[in-house]
Amino acid sequence: MGYHKTVANRLNIIGPGRVGRTLGALLQRAGLCTVQDVLSAEIATAESAAAFIGAGRAVRVLRDMHAANIWLLTPPDAAIASTALALASAGQVRRGDVVFHCSGSQASSLLAPLAAAGAWMASVHPLKSFADPDAAVQSFKGTYCAVEGDAAALAVLTPLFESLGAQLAVIDPAGKTLYHAASVLVCNDLTALMEAGLRTYEQAGIERATAQSMMEPLVRETLDNIFALGTTRALTGPVARGDADVLTRQLAALEALDPRIADAYRALNRIALDLARAQGGASAAALDAVDQTLKNNHKIR
Repeated sequence: MGYHKTVANRLNIIGPGRVGRTLGALLQRAGLCTVQDVLSAEIATAESAAAFIGAGRAVRVLRDMHAANIWLLTPPDAAIASTALALASAGQVRRGDVVFHCSGSQASSLLAPLAAAGAWMASVHPLKSFADPDAAVQSFKGTYCAVEGDAAALAVLTPLFESLGAQLAVIDPAGKTLYHAASVLVCNDLTALMEAGLRTYEQAGIERATAQSMMEPLVRETLDNIFALGTTRALTGPVARGDADVLTRQLAALEALDPRIADAYRALNRIALDLARAQGGASAAALDAVDQTLKNNHKIR
C-alpha cells in the first residue's frame, strides 16, 4: 500500500482561506488524509473552515496544534515566510514531515526555516479560481498544478494530488514570478477586462444586466476559438482588418470615458497588432497605420 493511502496521513492546515479549505475538503473527503488541526488567528475562521471540510479541530495558536506528517500553509503570500519561521520556532514539525504552500508567485524556499527540523518542503499551486470553494471542490478534477520543491516532499504530494485528478507540471522556482504574472493576466485581469467592457457598454446606453447577457455568448465563443484555433487565427476586429480610423475614434471616446480603459485598450491592441501581422489578413501598410495610430494617440495625452 502506498504512503498516501495510509492512515498516517494526518494533515494540519494553517491559514484556512478558500484554497486551504478547498484542498482540505478534497483530501479529507477522498480519504487521502485525515484533517486534524485547522489554525487561524480568528477562531471563527478556523471553525468555519473545519465545518466546510467536515473534519478538523479549530485552533488559534501554534502551540495547540498536534503533530502531523503533512502541513499545508495557505496564509496570504506575504505571511508565508513568517508563518514558516513561527512554525519552526514552535517545534511541532518533525524530521520527515512534509510542509507545503500553495503560492503561485513564491518558491518553496520560503519554508527554509523548517529544513533545520528535517522537514521536506514543496509548493503546489493549483491553476484554478477559488472564488467559490463549493464549486472548486466539485470541479477540481483535471486542474493543472505547478509543483516544485524537495523530491521527497513531491514523492508524497504527487500521488495525493493525482488521486484528486490533478495534472501536475514541474516548474523551475526561478520562473514562478512570471508564471504567476501570466496566471494573473489570463484570470484576474480577464475579470477586470470584463468589468471595463461592462462600464463601456453602460456609457453607450446599455443597462448593465443586459450588457452582461450580451457579452456572454461573445466571450464564450472567443474563448472557444482561442483554444480551438490559437490566438493568431482567433483574432478578429479592427486591428486584424487594419482599420486605423475605427481605432482612432474608439480611443478618443475611451479617453473621454476613462483614461485607464483607454490605456488597457491601447496596450492590448498593440499585442493584437503582433497577431494581426502574423495572421496576414491586412496589408502591411494598413497595419503600419494602426501602429502609428496607437503610438500617436498615446503621445497626445
